[in-house]
Amino acid sequence: MNVLIVHDRLSNEPSQDELDTMIEVAQVSSALRATKHRVRQLPFSMNLIKMKEQIAVLRPDIVFNLVETVHGSSLLHLAPSLFESMSLRYTGGNSVGMMLSSDKLEAKKLMRMAGIKTPEWASLSYTQDLDSLINVPVIVKPVNEEASVGINDQSVCTFSTEASILDFLADRQGSVFIERFIDGREFNISVLSDNHGARVFPVAEMKFIDFPQDKPKIVGYAAKWEEESWEYIHTKRDFSANKAEPELIDRLQNISLMCWSLFGGKGYARVDLRVDQVRTIWVLEVNLNPCIAEDSGFVAAAGQAGISYKDLINKLLEG
Repeated sequence: MNVLIVHDRLSNEPSQDELDTMIEVAQVSSALRATKHRVRQLPFSMNLIKMKEQIAVLRPDIVFNLVETVHGSSLLHLAPSLFESMSLRYTGGNSVGMMLSSDKLEAKKLMRMAGIKTPEWASLSYTQDLDSLINVPVIVKPVNEEASVGINDQSVCTFSTEASILDFLADRQGSVFIERFIDGREFNISVLSDNHGARVFPVAEMKFIDFPQDKPKIVGYAAKWEEESWEYIHTKRDFSANKAEPELIDRLQNISLMCWSLFGGKGYARVDLRVDQVRTIWVLEVNLNPCIAEDSGFVAAAGQAGISYKDLINKLLEG
């Protein structure tokens, strides 16, 4: 097939997560070429008319959507919207699912409406949970960023009054929200759709090795991207719970499938969850089109299911 990889356009001073996207593009291209596909690449542009003209000239059989940043995550739906307007086959989530899941606040509202537990939160436009966020650990998160951008140890903090939360949010002009911090175990569940329906890969638990008692157990930016950092070295992915705790794993997978269906049921996704001290499961967020670089969590989970990188990338063409 003629495969067109549409990917992020690098900024003038790209961050580590941006550079990782280009590594991802190279690895996906290599895997596709190894199975005799013809592969071309095109950076995504907000000039949608020009994009449409360029794609029409290239006449792909399918578009491999590796657009992971458009004004943070707020406009990620534009790429699949464009492909849909051209009646093109493409990989990954559909435009509606991408729009809803990329807006973290709307995603939380939808999950709550669907009966999926997600931690209480507050934003400039949503203050119903304020009273539950006083004098408990909370985590401050960017509204429109992915890849743990903006998350570090200082993101976990405590507020003593509702007014102090509202002042904090107002000072940041709606760019962040506050979520109750679930001090528990963290799991990542990877879901793939192919010709056989939705498939849930073995569940990964993030282990926080030798973290000091006063250090928040979070997968922040350093733990995810800065390979020389203490956090990166001491945060490890572990799959042992799949055999040791089948009842918990079954619950985690079922909730992840509920999230998958809620946000469109197309392509591939990673669901991030935490389990608290009384084994309540909380969904932190749903990431459609997660990173599929060779060292990513999604690829590691596929490997646990016996799927090679080359086969995984080709399976993505089916969904």
